[in-house]
Amino acid sequence: MAARREPGWREIVPRLLAASIGAYALCYAWIGAAVRLLPMAMPIDGVDANILATCLAFILFVVVALRAFALRSALRVWVELLTGTALPLCLLLGSSR
Repeated sequence: MAARREPGWREIVPRLLAASIGAYALCYAWIGAAVRLLPMAMPIDGVDANILATCLAFILFVVVALRAFALRSALRVWVELLTGTALPLCLLLGSSR
């Protein structure tokens, strides 16, 4: 029976950065897009849209952090983070009013 190899720092550090900095960037991009696109932001009071987007981002942050360590490849984690961050940025650029 082959011995199980423990993950080294070269496998953990990219996931740790993805779970912290990458998840923060993803959530920040989605908060910006949600505040801009939610129908609550249309009238005078955009505070409700900001609060709702921030609350949803807390859930998204936890999901992204858990997924960073659940996926088999750290490269796939970063590809998903970059794709997930690019989508709300494209939505923001497309919805310039």
